[in-house]
Amino acid sequence: MSENDINLKGNSDVLKYYRLKETGKYEQRNKLINVLDEMTHKIYWYPSQDKVMFDEHEVRKLSLDQYGENIPYIDGELTIFNNYFFDFWGYYLNAEGTSLYGHLKRHAYGDKDWCFPNFNLISEKMDKSRKTLHTYLDILERYGFVYQFGVINTSKKNAEESSVFKIRKSTPLLTKNLIYGNPDIEIPDDAPPHIVKALKKEKKGLPPKLREEHEKFVSKRMQNNTDQIEQHVDFEKIYTAWMQYGEVLKNNKPELQPTKFKHKHNTEMNEHEEVLLKYLLNAAQNYISKPSFDTWFKDISVKIKIDEKKFIIFAPNEFARDWLQQKYEGQLIGWIEELGFNVEKLEFEHS
Repeated sequence: MSENDINLKGNSDVLKYYRLKETGKYEQRNKLINVLDEMTHKIYWYPSQDKVMFDEHEVRKLSLDQYGENIPYIDGELTIFNNYFFDFWGYYLNAEGTSLYGHLKRHAYGDKDWCFPNFNLISEKMDKSRKTLHTYLDILERYGFVYQFGVINTSKKNAEESSVFKIRKSTPLLTKNLIYGNPDIEIPDDAPPHIVKALKKEKKGLPPKLREEHEKFVSKRMQNNTDQIEQHVDFEKIYTAWMQYGEVLKNNKPELQPTKFKHKHNTEMNEHEEVLLKYLLNAAQNYISKPSFDTWFKDISVKIKIDEKKFIIFAPNEFARDWLQQKYEGQLIGWIEELGFNVEKLEFEHS
């Protein structure tokens, strides 16, 4: 058996790896609950998700260490992690995120940059629920320390297995935006609490005393060479670009909401639609970060059509359409209504 036949989990089973991608739709699920000592079914709605599938080669190829400028190795300043990690990254990851990274990184020994630990056991060790740990996984992914893949074993009738985590092995320098803050950051109204907390910190940067200590580090260890410090590293943009290497496996469960009628409009905009689009682009530029704006609004050919009280956003491809709908639908409706329009429906299509 050659090395190429061994999967990331160390056996010869053929594994497929995936990331979940929200469809913007919902599916019905049943849950058995106890009401007055009688078991009954409760119906609830759950977001429908597609799987973006990756093969062994693509997952092995991903390396989080290639992004950002890494600090130099300094003998005597290593504990379990480099002291820089605890001193400065700990502020953004929090104690729980730092601890979770430690529990994951300890399994990525030697030259391995992946692991597949028992997540329930980590939950017990940290005395935190799995739900809580997943909020800190979001933070670790946000700063490029961990990237999680779901796993399907095609050798065992497509059975779901425990996740594989790609782990950053080196410690990156904080970016200038994280050191000094970015006052232009806008915090979305629908952002979850742990992301709101992270964005508030990013907006202010390191606290004054930590910033002073960081400047001492740069002065002493980097010989004041601030050219090595990047302005910003947008892992959301990096992950989104990397997703193109996967194959979308559509969720074939029947939709439980009306199927949208696909309008075959001429996508050429009239004068009123061009003015509306210009307003939406200005609003988006003031609301979201520059990298996100450049990726999802400035650098793609978004168009808008008005059909009485219905508005249609046209994106250049299916992926951009889905992303705009999932991330910005509420904001786009609000911006259109700020101009006095009554939006009965906002649809998203691709050209």
